[in-house]
Amino acid sequence: MEAAFSGKLPPIYKRNGRECYLDPIRKKLIYITPEETVRQSVILYLTDTLHVPIQEIISEQHLSHYGITSKKRADIVIHALDADQQSVPIAVIECKAPNVYLDMKAKEQMFEYCDLMGATYAMLTNGIDQYCFRYDAEKDDYISLTTLPDYKGMLSDQYEEWDLGELPPRIPFDRLESYLKKDFSDREDDDYGDGISKLTPLSLAVPIFNLWEGLLDTRVKMPTGKYGLFELIEDYGVRMLSYGNAAGGKFFGPYRSFLVKVNENTEFFSIGVITYCKSTSPDKVKTCIVVAHDDEKEAHHALQLVVEDNVAITGDKVSFYHSGKIAVGRQGSGKIDELRMFVEDRYPRIISGKRFFLGSIVHDRLWRLDDPDVIGLIENLISYSIVRDEYREYVKAKRH
Repeated sequence: MEAAFSGKLPPIYKRNGRECYLDPIRKKLIYITPEETVRQSVILYLTDTLHVPIQEIISEQHLSHYGITSKKRADIVIHALDADQQSVPIAVIECKAPNVYLDMKAKEQMFEYCDLMGATYAMLTNGIDQYCFRYDAEKDDYISLTTLPDYKGMLSDQYEEWDLGELPPRIPFDRLESYLKKDFSDREDDDYGDGISKLTPLSLAVPIFNLWEGLLDTRVKMPTGKYGLFELIEDYGVRMLSYGNAAGGKFFGPYRSFLVKVNENTEFFSIGVITYCKSTSPDKVKTCIVVAHDDEKEAHHALQLVVEDNVAITGDKVSFYHSGKIAVGRQGSGKIDELRMFVEDRYPRIISGKRFFLGSIVHDRLWRLDDPDVIGLIENLISYSIVRDEYREYVKAKRH
């Protein structure tokens, strides 16, 4: 991924009291919207920087134009002549408004279009960031590129693969606190950073930072096998994802994703660390461990564990709990006592009085995903999240 192109745009005119772009591809006036601004900027980037002939660009094209049974349409398609001198798609570009997160769902939509049309190259952008890809037939997957090649490069299949390089070494255990102190002091007053709120007490922030660094370290994998209420098929590494919660909040960032089998269904559960605040107290930003669940129905946070309220420190031992509070979609809150009955039936090992105990880890080392205590915490976080979602389905069915 690289920062997106600069904002050169076509002429602006007024129509019915509204500003419009004169689209050079569709040859008509288009009302200005944030997404249209991105689309027009991309078109000029293609023609001016990548030297794509304007006649080889189609904008807002229905997939049915390519003989595909679908009502969907692609934002921008680049064409070229094949060996039979037939015009065929070689690249698909999806444009989103600047406030739209470029999550996995958006990428999968773009890849679907590429697969259906047989296009080799793809780009996803919101005008701020851009992700570029090329289909690799041997891997049967899309590989990341540093940028989209120019038109001649696409025709000759000359591209530069994005070299992720080696991950930097983790911060030594004895330097975690000093590193976080400096990170907190370097932030602006309204900048809470990725994952850890600078308002979280250091006694809590340091071990959570240790956990988060361990989750982001893809050099270490959690072993596959049977755990709690699920079977781990694959530690899928880090994905950039966007999830919402019942209150309408939106969270975007890196998550450690696990492909698991639950009740014969294969699904993703992903764990992240985010900053969190209530709309009524925007200045009281806390740190939150979240477990996200995406299946064929939806993507949502199955669990939000506020660190300040649910993590206890006793000497070097860090213990993770949860109160049982649960939201059920737009239907409001569920009942903790009812949830406890579900946990007693499905996963009783985590019941601890009125709370749910999710594990303890001694904070005397860097935490890794092959560490038995860390594995135990992840096992409990995901299993507890599975029960919470089963309870949600029960409540929804009962209320209908």
